[in-house]
Amino acid sequence: MNRKLYLVLLVVLIALAATGVYVRQRAKAAALAANCDTPAPPPPQATPPPKLPGFAIEPACGTGAAAPTAPATATGKAK
Repeated sequence: MNRKLYLVLLVVLIALAATGVYVRQRAKAAALAANCDTPAPPPPQATPPPKLPGFAIEPACGTGAAAPTAPATATGKAK
């Protein structure tokens, strides 16, 4: 009976340790998101915005998304 008791205590201890690690990681992620100075992007519009030359969109903080790249534009030379 002693072995079963020790096994149950070991399983409970491992579960408590795993819960502590999970809670700590969630707290770190929440702290990083709270320090964000760029808000999340708004939902997509029904009509897309016009493509403006030289306009770059900054990625939202805390979403893990990369910044969208601007398409190659003309150099502005007349033909």
